[in-house]
Amino acid sequence: MVFKASHRGDDGFTDLGSKRVSKDSIVIEFEGEVDELVSLIGVVKAFFKEYNITDLVTILDDIQRKLMHIASYVALMGKVDSPIDAQSLSEIEKLIDDFSNKVVIYPRFVVPGASIGSALLHFVRAVCRRVERRAVRMLREGLLDQKTYVYLNRLSDLLYLLALYVNVIINVKEDLL
Repeated sequence: MVFKASHRGDDGFTDLGSKRVSKDSIVIEFEGEVDELVSLIGVVKAFFKEYNITDLVTILDDIQRKLMHIASYVALMGKVDSPIDAQSLSEIEKLIDDFSNKVVIYPRFVVPGASIGSALLHFVRAVCRRVERRAVRMLREGLLDQKTYVYLNRLSDLLYLLALYVNVIINVKEDLL
C-alpha cells in the first residue's frame, strides 16, 4: 500500500472537526504540542520497557492515553465532554503523593543528566510545561476546561517526581545546583 497525502494543508489551513483553521491557530499549536508530548513519552516508555521498569511503563502508557483523549476533546471543540474528571485528578494527585514519599525533594535545583532515564523524564517534563503554558491561553479563551488544565499542571509535577524516582531505583545520586 502506498501512502498518498491529500495535500489539503498546502494552503496553510487544516481540518479541525468540520472546520478549516489556520495551521498557526492556538488550537492547532496545542494539538501539535500534545502530539509531541505523547510521542516523546512513547520514546521514554520504550526505554523503560527495555529495562523492565513496568511500574513506570504503566503510568506513562496511561498518561499517553489521557493526553490523546485530551487532544481529541480539544479538536472536537466542546462537542464532547473533557476526558479529565474529578477521578482523573484524584488519581494523579495520589500518584504525586505516592512518589513524593519515595524520593527526596531537594531544596535546590536538580541538574538533569544523572542518568539517561531520569534525563529523558526531565525532557518530557519540560515539553509538558510548554503544553501547560499553551493551555493557559486556551483556558483563558474558553477553549479548554479547568479540570483539563489542572491535570496538565499536575502532570509536570508528576513527571518531575518520576525523574527523581528513576535515580532512586537505580541508585544514582542527583546532580544539584
